[in-house]
Amino acid sequence: MHPSARVSEIMTQPVIRVRPDVRLAEAARLMREHHISGLPVTDSDDRLVGIISEIDILRTLHKAAGIASPRGILGLVLEASPATGPGLLDVCRRRLENGLVAESMTERVTTIDPETSLGEAARLIQLNGVNRLPVIDVERRVVGIVTRFNLVEAISGKPRASRGRLAPKDRAPAPKVGSAVAGRRSEERHQRIWGGV
Repeated sequence: MHPSARVSEIMTQPVIRVRPDVRLAEAARLMREHHISGLPVTDSDDRLVGIISEIDILRTLHKAAGIASPRGILGLVLEASPATGPGLLDVCRRRLENGLVAESMTERVTTIDPETSLGEAARLIQLNGVNRLPVIDVERRVVGIVTRFNLVEAISGKPRASRGRLAPKDRAPAPKVGSAVAGRRSEERHQRIWGGV
C-alpha cells in the first residue's frame, strides 16, 4: 500500500475502549483478552478523553508498590522477594482492583482523522514515540485506531487474517465497558482471573 493511502483503509474498527470510571483490572483484562497494549478512553458520548496503556498501568503499580523505576512486570516480581514478602504483589492486586482508568490514563493523546495518509500516521507514531493513534471524527468521537502493527501490515501486504487473527473489519462489535451490567460482569471475571482479596 502506498504511503499516500488513507488510514481509513487500514484502521481497526470497531475499537475496544473503556470509560474513565472502569477499574484498572478490567482495562488490563481487556488488553490481555484482545492481545492489545492500549485502549482509548471515551466519555459517555464516545468522545476521546485519554488513552490507557500497559505502561500506564505498570507505572501505577510501581508507584503503589514503592518501586522507583517502572521496568515492567519483572521489576515487580523481582522486588517481591522473601525479604519484602508477598505483600508487594497484594499491594499491586489491590491497586488494580480499586484504581480507576481515569487515575492512570494519559490525557494528552496524539490523534488523526480518517483522511490522514499512512505516511503522516507513521511520522506521528515515530515522532511521538507511541504505539497507536486513535482515529477521531470532527466531534472527537473514536471511529478507529491505527497501530504500528497496522502500518507494518499495510506496507508488507500481509493481512492480519493470514496470521491467525481476525482482519479489522471482520471483528465482532467491540465491547463498551463502563455500564452497570458490564461492571457486574467485570467483577465476576475479575474474581475468576485474580481471585479474592
